[in-house]
Amino acid sequence: MIEVTGMRSARTVFCMLMGIGLLAANARGAGDPAEDPEVMKTLLAMSKMSTWHHPDQWGMTAGMRAYAHRRYGDAMKYFEVGAQYADKLSQLSIGLMYKNGEGVAKDPVMAYAWMDLACERGYPQFVATRDELKETLTPAQLARAESQRTQLAKRYADEVAQPRMVFELKQAIMQMTGSLAGYDAAGKYPKKDWDPALYFATRDREWKNSVTVGPVEEVDPPATAPKQSDSSDKP
Repeated sequence: MIEVTGMRSARTVFCMLMGIGLLAANARGAGDPAEDPEVMKTLLAMSKMSTWHHPDQWGMTAGMRAYAHRRYGDAMKYFEVGAQYADKLSQLSIGLMYKNGEGVAKDPVMAYAWMDLACERGYPQFVATRDELKETLTPAQLARAESQRTQLAKRYADEVAQPRMVFELKQAIMQMTGSLAGYDAAGKYPKKDWDPALYFATRDREWKNSVTVGPVEEVDPPATAPKQSDSSDKP
């Protein structure tokens, strides 16, 4: 049983549901995935998430809810909102929908272009998904996908999408502090949700599996056990 305990867990579970459960079920022509108890639980958790002044998360959560109910046109629309505010899960989701032909015609070239853009920050799960698709593309398809990716980057790459998100965060701070002189928004709301650098770092940690390796230490070799004598050694 999957337990959803917060925003991070909800996003992580939904990524697994899309990549493994929901997409696979839809491809097999199974019943409505939203009827699955685990999907329902996650939908409920995400409906309680606050996405105020976080259009990246709003687009992602609204897209996931629409996708779970097979409203693929709506899902694509919402994912595009998340994508233009630098949400990499939204970008990956668009790629998966192109890969499976959900709401759009199947298009492995566009699927790869979106997935490659979603891999901009090197999230391991996303890279593995992209590379699996890459193995199925011909050199000509891959060349077209890279060209499409270049075009998508003009609107959705971090270089242009993250500044949009930074603007939204700063606008939120101004609104929270504007009505009350001297009010410190950081005292009421977690700074990681509003400080741009901390916000993006927090989002990245949700998807990056990092291992910290300390300095190499010299280990003393094990003591050599004394040789055991046998009966043949005795006079």
